[in-house]
Amino acid sequence: MSNNPNWKRQLQDKINEHNRQHGSKPKGVSNKTMHERACSLFRSFTLLRRLGYQIDLNNLAGRHIQMLVDYWTGNARVADRCRQRSLAMLERPHSTPYIEQQLSFLRVYGDTWIGKPGMVHPLADYVEDPARFKRSYAAKEDRSWEGNAVEFKGVVETVAAIDPRVAAQLALLLAFGLRRKEAVMFMPHSAVVPSESVPTSQHASDRYAVFLRIKRGTKGGRLRFVAIRNDDQRKALELALPFALHPSSHVGHPGLSLKQSLKRFDNVMQKAGITKRQLGVTAHGLRHQFAHEFHVELTGEQAPVRGGDVWVDPHLLKVALQEIARQLGHNRPQISRAYVGSPALPSPSVSPSETKKEAQA
Repeated sequence: MSNNPNWKRQLQDKINEHNRQHGSKPKGVSNKTMHERACSLFRSFTLLRRLGYQIDLNNLAGRHIQMLVDYWTGNARVADRCRQRSLAMLERPHSTPYIEQQLSFLRVYGDTWIGKPGMVHPLADYVEDPARFKRSYAAKEDRSWEGNAVEFKGVVETVAAIDPRVAAQLALLLAFGLRRKEAVMFMPHSAVVPSESVPTSQHASDRYAVFLRIKRGTKGGRLRFVAIRNDDQRKALELALPFALHPSSHVGHPGLSLKQSLKRFDNVMQKAGITKRQLGVTAHGLRHQFAHEFHVELTGEQAPVRGGDVWVDPHLLKVALQEIARQLGHNRPQISRAYVGSPALPSPSVSPSETKKEAQA
């Protein structure tokens, strides 16, 4: 142990030196990631000090990570130390996604900032009951507007009366599964590209002839291509075009910064009552609806979170999840489960034909 009164300054120096770098790839990270990582490291080291570990920043070790996880998960092993240090235990454990995120930041710190690769293990290695903290990406509830009996046409008309530009942005969320930042920064004049212009690395499906190129506003600046498949999508593009006066114009508000445009979007959503509290949905629910509709198109069945058929051909389902994930801007197909859910399989003793008969009865 060492009682270093300058540890905060020293940690900030490390953050200033390393924080822009990705943990495993030769590229930078977003400002959001930098901010979250810095805040997380300060929280973790502050907690360790409150738990009695006045460690040097370069001497972080496995036992310190174990103590942090014990505290975050409410393990009784940490109770005596908390009492001795007058530190209150958590009323309930932190969520699995939260703990995994903290560990990921500490992993980057250990692996690349202080030269201790492999020091931070997966969460399952630190807990007595890994199943209790096993993260599930599958949606447990339908967050789409349609699934919550919210009719898009009527709501978007309300939004258009407040701000027609935001209504156009909202239409892009539903038509192409965009995030709000992607919609605000969208440049409609230059976004449409033929399939032959899609790089082979994007693995674009050969079933579509035209795609929307999405890069501005994406997470990590990750390029993706969303297929233009129907008239509703084409109408959304037509709605957006008048708000981009020039070929290089975006759909965001002229004269406003990106931050101000995003705030404008949020304010209009609030004013129109598009909140979880008032309507039971958020604007992000349109991205879920996009995924659900795409799932039906690709498999012929409703999404599992809507009670869809569990007996979809496994290969067909795998291809569908990959395509949905890709067009939503994710690398891993299992992330699609966060939008469409995962089927609860019936008893092995029940055949697919019997299950279908029961569902149709």
